[in-house]
Amino acid sequence: MIGFITKNINDIIYLSLLLSSVVVGPYYRSLSTILLKKWTGTLLGLILIVTVSGYSAIHPILSATIGILAIKASTVRFCHIVTFFFMFGYLFFFRLADKFGFSLSSGQTNLIEMIIVLRVVGVAFEINGSWLAMKNKKEESIKNEKEKDDDFVEIINPDLSDLFHYSFNYIGLLTGPYYRYRTFDDYFYLPFSKNADCFGATINTLKAVPLYISLYLAFSNIWPLEYVLTEEHNSRHIIYRMLYPWALFAAFRQRIYAGMTLAESVCNSAGLGAYPVQGRNRTGHGPTVGYMKLKQMSEEEAKNSLYDFNTVESMDVWGCESVVTLRDSMKVWNKAVQYWVAMVVYKRFPIKPLKIHAALFISVIWHGFHAGYFFCIYFCPFYLMAEDIYYKLYYKNATGMKRNVIGFVMWFLRSHSESYQAAAFLLLTFDRIWIYYSSVYHYWYGVWLVFLLIGIALNQFHKTNRPKISTEKNVDQIKTE
Repeated sequence: MIGFITKNINDIIYLSLLLSSVVVGPYYRSLSTILLKKWTGTLLGLILIVTVSGYSAIHPILSATIGILAIKASTVRFCHIVTFFFMFGYLFFFRLADKFGFSLSSGQTNLIEMIIVLRVVGVAFEINGSWLAMKNKKEESIKNEKEKDDDFVEIINPDLSDLFHYSFNYIGLLTGPYYRYRTFDDYFYLPFSKNADCFGATINTLKAVPLYISLYLAFSNIWPLEYVLTEEHNSRHIIYRMLYPWALFAAFRQRIYAGMTLAESVCNSAGLGAYPVQGRNRTGHGPTVGYMKLKQMSEEEAKNSLYDFNTVESMDVWGCESVVTLRDSMKVWNKAVQYWVAMVVYKRFPIKPLKIHAALFISVIWHGFHAGYFFCIYFCPFYLMAEDIYYKLYYKNATGMKRNVIGFVMWFLRSHSESYQAAAFLLLTFDRIWIYYSSVYHYWYGVWLVFLLIGIALNQFHKTNRPKISTEKNVDQIKTE
């Protein structure tokens, strides 16, 4: 028992802090004034940072403070660019601190720094994006109601103190989820958190956490990561070595599910991210329809509304386990961060053909500089190229048993691909990745290439034959008439 606690002490401390944040939520939600609530949330956030990081707390505190000052010191036209390069520049320094004579920080501090980067850069892009949207808005777009809101429907321009509170508020500080400044501001000024069933949402979110933790402990002890680097593993049957990453990725998923679910529960408990369901709320973004009408909702209407916490949902666990394609899997995995990458990088990158590469590159360096992150994340497009072809040719329009069979095959291949890539993500360094991939002869890259080449040939075959079939049908129709 003592050995288990010693081995997992960091995870136990982190888990305890997340659970404490959940417990604090109802008390925090009930605070009487907005100013008291803001300062209490910020103080709790700073306490969490210092508790987790010790002396290394200087990094997230200093980087966020300078990033906030950069936003205010820059013009609204360029604040997002200045802040982006500063925050990611500091992230480089933070992770390479030992090269500059400083000690490296813990993994937990790294997670906090990652969240700080998302918040500070995200709010800078919100400020700039809202300014651009309002500047370019035409009168007819104001008069005509749209089915869906634009990304920005009003100016977002927080003052220095609100930027400070947003950056350091304890909700979501340890593991996420990322939420916009707009969501944070709504939490204090709109009546939704007072009327939503926060307790029910918290219990509903938390109920699966013991299962995730139990499965993680079981998988990680039966199939430990380090085993893939041993001679004993290399002497096992090739099928065993090929399938071992399934166990590694299964353990990793349970750990992520537990952490992300607990992080969502912190939001649920405090009431942050609660919006009426008619807003068609989306992870990270919040309401996508009729936001300005929601802001004008009366106390009585708010009291009688039905609420959800979709805005702060990070993981669609069932989706992660069941979706057929890698493309869909990417959409339901860590959805809040996916939203940030899409809004900050993909949509705003000026060179259209390089958008996806820019998004993947930023995602990689946000996670870290290890080779494993590049192997895992940057190889996704190569699999997607092949997958998209087979999806359109055979699965998209299939029905009945045929669709089920093809869906299972695609699910298996997607799961195997993710597991193979996850092995690199977990092993991190190039030498360790090379040991495992060599033990299975780097086979999956060859499989990808063969799938892609066959897919291209099949796609070309279908294209060349489709017009002939169409012409023959037309001729038959004319003859019949």
